[in-house]
Amino acid sequence: MKLIALGSVAAAALLAAALTTATASAGTGSDVVSGPAGLSPEVAATAHGSGVDAHQQALAAYWTPERMRTARPESEIPAVRNQKGAAPAAQSEPAGPAGHVAAAAPKVEPKASTAAGGSSEVAPAAYNPGYPVGHPVARTYGKVFFTSLGLDYVCSATVVNTEGKSEVWTAGHCVSDGGAWNTNWTFVPNYASGSAPYGYWYAYQLWTTTAWFNNNGDFANDVGSAVLYRNNGSRITDYLGGQGIAWNYPIGQYVYAFGYPQAAPFTGCCLFAENGATYNGGGGTIFMVNYMTGGSSGGAWLMSFDGNWGYINGHNDFKNTSLPQYMYSAYYGNQVLNLYNSVRNIST
Repeated sequence: MKLIALGSVAAAALLAAALTTATASAGTGSDVVSGPAGLSPEVAATAHGSGVDAHQQALAAYWTPERMRTARPESEIPAVRNQKGAAPAAQSEPAGPAGHVAAAAPKVEPKASTAAGGSSEVAPAAYNPGYPVGHPVARTYGKVFFTSLGLDYVCSATVVNTEGKSEVWTAGHCVSDGGAWNTNWTFVPNYASGSAPYGYWYAYQLWTTTAWFNNNGDFANDVGSAVLYRNNGSRITDYLGGQGIAWNYPIGQYVYAFGYPQAAPFTGCCLFAENGATYNGGGGTIFMVNYMTGGSSGGAWLMSFDGNWGYINGHNDFKNTSLPQYMYSAYYGNQVLNLYNSVRNIST
């Protein structure tokens, strides 16, 4: 069986990579790890000075429209999901009280800087929701651009409501593919056909579970988050709003999945959607019928969705190549609670 983590880099290549030191999060023991959202050596060499301004200016110069267009949607991970010994410890049902944090609207409705177009591209069962620029879903979802081992990649991410108002939620492999942190991490909310109506938001810190960082075949723990720098003085959730999040709810929720699929037959132009019930995928995972492809990884699944806001309760993560109609996610249990609690009060 071969699995594809949608938006990741080949795990085997990471064995040769220089490792970045991971820091255990205070208050949760060794459950989660964090690292700086650094620059790749190539980009660091172009930075003029140090500090936040130099960091952001270097990234702004690096992520040209051409680089964004040619960033890769995915690589195959040559690993079997939930390797021997992992499945018995993985949580696939509530192991504690169900909990949630509600979505938050922005302080003031933001104004987009440019208009953004949609697309007529179609794939089986996946659809372009056709949200206008500024719709709460469109502006809280975005395309992620990052570099790993000298190659540029794309993922998806979602603004999540926290006390720190600075976080986006994504897949673990979108921040780390095991033992090293991705670099040049940039989030573009409401991305559409190259436009960035709400600007570019650069990561300050990356977070994932220790289980994923140490073993990137453990898809039950493939969850991640990024803390973002402010943009023109604003924190991202204050500016755009943030979706809610929920954990330890029963499997079988009806969810709406969104993301930026880029592997064929898609092009990564714009936001796509799927909706349906979730099912037990075994070994701490859930799945739904979802034809999105590489690049959609990290895009949240919203339960109790009212057309604008909902609760993140899964995300586009990986596929079994023999069953391409199904998309898998980690079951959102205590590992999500621990990660969320670790990032929720961080503010830039």
